[in-house]
Amino acid sequence: MKTLIVIGLLLVPSVSFGQQPLTFGRFKSRAIFGKSTDPGCHAALVVMVPGSGVQGPEEIMQAKYTADGKDHAVFGSFSSGLLRGGVGTLAIGKPGVDFFTTWDQRYYDKQLFENLGWQDLIDNLRDAVDLAKTLPCVDVSKIYVLGHSEGTQVAVDFVSQFPEAAKGLIFLGFAGESLATTLDWQLFRRSIDAWLAPDVDANHDGSMSKEEASQWPGVNLGPNQESVTLAQIEKSNRANPDLQKSFQQGTAAKIWSGVFNRPPLYAATVALKQDIFAFTGSEDVQTRPEEALKLREQCAVQKKKNCYVELLPGLGHVMSLPRAPRKQKFLDQTLGPVDAVFLDLLAATAVRLQEPAFLK
Repeated sequence: MKTLIVIGLLLVPSVSFGQQPLTFGRFKSRAIFGKSTDPGCHAALVVMVPGSGVQGPEEIMQAKYTADGKDHAVFGSFSSGLLRGGVGTLAIGKPGVDFFTTWDQRYYDKQLFENLGWQDLIDNLRDAVDLAKTLPCVDVSKIYVLGHSEGTQVAVDFVSQFPEAAKGLIFLGFAGESLATTLDWQLFRRSIDAWLAPDVDANHDGSMSKEEASQWPGVNLGPNQESVTLAQIEKSNRANPDLQKSFQQGTAAKIWSGVFNRPPLYAATVALKQDIFAFTGSEDVQTRPEEALKLREQCAVQKKKNCYVELLPGLGHVMSLPRAPRKQKFLDQTLGPVDAVFLDLLAATAVRLQEPAFLK
């Protein structure tokens, strides 16, 4: 018996990764189905739940953020790896968002998207699982839910509400902290933690001298300033009205109402009976690798044996390499293309998921 997996970081009839476009559920959401090539036609299925923002089932990343200057359908790449491992895929979009094959955002109902609440994302996933059970070549008795980025929290909340709907969870870029904590770090501390502290502050004394700054194009101290501490930089960031405005927009976002300031999810995630698989890039500067490591630590504390966490060396938020030649994880971060090594890992994981003794 093979497994149904749900994961969770558009123009019909020609979708970006060559599978079958579908519409499903109470929100008429868009989805792309890739049928398993398993000869027994009774295989796992992966339902891919996207991350934050205007995301259709391709999870398109803009060319300006990718290493090769081209738009990339990240879920198309993930789908190719999973299909190679013998499982089917069902990539789902957010309610209201249409199919699109380049970064030309399209809506079939913009008002629906703009008025989404968090529970709507969970209900949309519920509908996707119901759809999955009707698709060909699917073993409906074994469902795994995987989310990407924000979608990891949707996945956790989904199985918390519907504990019998899934056998396990698969996370790409696990977000274990509250959305408020993540946004706060991204706006006010990320440049310090991911760049200034490890690289510009060469002697790691907690300050950046004029000489140290001179080694990095575009980093300038004031004309009478010989050094600035990293604490002063953070203070300046927190006083920046544009950054403050961005944080307040997150606080007020309807889609995050009720979950924006909630406690961390590590203990709640590990308390679930489901199998857990988590993959995060070591160079991820969207959801920090530390969050995956905290999940692993919590699994050890709770003696949860069906828990597997892996950091992927050198990879970022969508499992892509930073731009060469410098490859600085913050300045040279990319959102595509997905690295071939990770696609091999996805294919191998798909094969292993169908082995009865895996994670037992």
